[in-house]
Amino acid sequence: MGIDRLYCGEKVVGRWNKNIYEVTDLLGTGGIARVYKVRDQGGDIWALKVSEDIHSITKEYQKLEKFKSSGWSPFVKELDDYIRGNGKVHFIVMEYIDGVNLKEYVDKNTISIKCIVGVAVIIGKCFNTLHEEGLVFGDLKLENIMVDKRNSKIKMIDLGGVTQMGVSIKEFTPLYDRASFNMGLRRADEKYDLFSLSMLIIVLILRKKNINVVYNVDKLVQILKDINISDEFIKVIHKGLMQKEKSFASFLDKLEKIYQNDHYKYSKGYFDKLELAINGLLVGSAMLFCGVLYKYFF
Repeated sequence: MGIDRLYCGEKVVGRWNKNIYEVTDLLGTGGIARVYKVRDQGGDIWALKVSEDIHSITKEYQKLEKFKSSGWSPFVKELDDYIRGNGKVHFIVMEYIDGVNLKEYVDKNTISIKCIVGVAVIIGKCFNTLHEEGLVFGDLKLENIMVDKRNSKIKMIDLGGVTQMGVSIKEFTPLYDRASFNMGLRRADEKYDLFSLSMLIIVLILRKKNINVVYNVDKLVQILKDINISDEFIKVIHKGLMQKEKSFASFLDKLEKIYQNDHYKYSKGYFDKLELAINGLLVGSAMLFCGVLYKYFF
């Protein structure tokens, strides 16, 4: 992106709302934006997202504003801009989430199969809320899912990819994009989110091993069969990838029943060769994480 990185201690002064924020840390960088941890004049901590692309950041602000009371989306405070050097920088100020994204979590912890199903149900419920409004999440990836440690919640961040149904999807991640697998158009509909959520389940189960080089649905399903998770669970995932479910809600209902009835378990009762079983050192953190999710949504 064209904007030089903001430095720690730099003051961002809103041109219209006149609020002042002091930069304390860089939280993340994307293709067209950066996100910083900032402190306002009252000492409160916020996340500040900056971009030169007014269309993209305004669109995201509108989505954040629409769903700020949903519980799964960060609370948004304001949209403003400021002059930096010879250019204008647009920014959103939103809730700072004290936690880690799901990629950071799974890189350091092993998650049980049951917990993976629970995560998928939670995300599916968020997607259902969007679908009821005629919207599709679009750009799903582990980095866009935050585990809020302070409030014991999961939150979906970066709503820039949220798209009106029937419109072409502009922001996507190939690994979760059905068009990259030749499984449909890059157009917003419920089945686009159905495919991406099914891929997320696979990514969490396989921990990205054997995925990046396998853009073939049948081969991915075969890998799942080789690690001995239940046939019922594999069938649900496969139908999700093929987008053969009659509706997204039907897919979500089946996932929830699998979670509640423990129908995800290994068919032969032993651990798979990718070592997804929780060892003694990780039981506490993994079970706590799964318990937090269950407590919040079930």
